[in-house]
Amino acid sequence: MTEASIPAPPPAQPISRYHRGPMGRMLEAFLQRPGVDQRDFSLVELGRLWQLAGEVDPAIGLHLFARFTPQDWHIVAYLTLFVDRVETAFRLWRKYGPLVTEAHQVGHVDAEGLMGIELSVDEPDEYAHYLIEHYAVMSLTMLRHATGQRLYPQRVQFRHARPHYAEAYAACFGPSVEFGCEHNRLLFDHATANLPMQGHNQVLTEVICGELDRRLSSRRQLDGWAGKVALHSRKALLEGRVPSLESVASDMHQSSRTLRRRLTDEGINYRAILDHVRADLEQYLELQGLSRAQLAERLGYSETTAYLHARKRWCQD
Repeated sequence: MTEASIPAPPPAQPISRYHRGPMGRMLEAFLQRPGVDQRDFSLVELGRLWQLAGEVDPAIGLHLFARFTPQDWHIVAYLTLFVDRVETAFRLWRKYGPLVTEAHQVGHVDAEGLMGIELSVDEPDEYAHYLIEHYAVMSLTMLRHATGQRLYPQRVQFRHARPHYAEAYAACFGPSVEFGCEHNRLLFDHATANLPMQGHNQVLTEVICGELDRRLSSRRQLDGWAGKVALHSRKALLEGRVPSLESVASDMHQSSRTLRRRLTDEGINYRAILDHVRADLEQYLELQGLSRAQLAERLGYSETTAYLHARKRWCQD
């Protein structure tokens, strides 16, 4: 066989992006679908669930967060309760938002005499507005919990067109809602942005921020081939598969020998990468209240003792 006749390897498939939280479970519960073990949902899966839920309740984006209990809140949402004031929450949502999901962003806005947040999602128009509605309701609900006041923004702007259920927005956001705007924004006057949080606790704020900073730093440490390997390994664990150098190499359309050499060139081996990925996932799963046995299973161990032994290695590293 000549070199020209050798078929080119298939292109690498894009790595699925994930939302780390109970949103998928809440949508499945709303749809009365069979429950699954607590896990992350790919954004493709979430999109399909939002579309199905929207067929049942067109305003599901405005209503879903009411189904969340405090046990379902992400740690970044919980942080809202303990910071000093509303404006601090805006800044920390922007900073730690990437820990919640990989394709949705929160920006901090200070313009035209108003302060607030800007929401953006990298999703198809068919269901992007559901996510924007959900995040807007969640943000305002957490601020109300934290301040103890029924806050309403001075201006609420949405990029999507005015929906047929637009009257439902007033109950959530008040009368100052605009559609067809350039941005998705919740904007408050400076007096509201400076309101104190009833449960402000500086010690808890520092503890939570310290952990979230550690997790952000951990995600940023791996790049190049090591970063790609980490993403594929994480994807496998989230899908219930136990990754190996060989399986990851196959997913990446590389030979295991070539991939091992590329990692060696970057001064790292596969076990170190997998330890890194498991340690990062463990932190997130622990915040969800999973038992040691559940953690072991989710991290790809057949026995809890094997997980605990490996965990000692992570802590030492």
